[in-house]
Amino acid sequence: MGLMKKLWTLLMRPSQKIALGILLAGGFLSGVVFFLVFHFTMNATNSMEICISCHEMEGVYEEYRESKHYSSASGVRATCSDCHVPHGKTFGDYIDKFLAKLTIGSKDIFHHLLGTYPTRESFEKARWHLAQNVLADMRARDSKECRSCHSFDAMDMEEQDKSAARKHKRVMESADKTCVDCHSGLVHKEPVAPAEHAQKESAGEAGKK
Repeated sequence: MGLMKKLWTLLMRPSQKIALGILLAGGFLSGVVFFLVFHFTMNATNSMEICISCHEMEGVYEEYRESKHYSSASGVRATCSDCHVPHGKTFGDYIDKFLAKLTIGSKDIFHHLLGTYPTRESFEKARWHLAQNVLADMRARDSKECRSCHSFDAMDMEEQDKSAARKHKRVMESADKTCVDCHSGLVHKEPVAPAEHAQKESAGEAGKK
């Protein structure tokens, strides 16, 4: 009976050390649970199904399915998040990934809910500006998304044509360009610039007269 009374007293009025230990243990477990939920949520939202669930992605998904990033002789497939979300193993890379998902994801969801691009035509009309924003973000990260799969160290220059090998070697030495400066339009078609589009429309109207 005396032991039960001591245990009850200890639980009701724990010492400062025990209280601090319980507080630290609770904080640690809460942190672990939060990290696991956060981590798996980040990975779940990287899925192809999530990326193409909005109607705005129908056209770009069709282009992706016709590219080498979707189907190739090697059998390696890059998904949306492989190219549009930065990767890495350091804590800084993880923060970079989180910030990119936060800005890209929230912006896409906002415009989808707002109905900014209700039709494929309206999306295509704004596509050049959207593409420039994506390319600017990738340049700012030095094409980290591309470099998670492609690296100069792994390239067999002998297997490349002379022009590609020469350009890659020059960029390796000068580092004055990043991947998307030369390799945009590999998966999705190059959008027509507004000025060029207007020029083509004017030429078409002139030809009808």
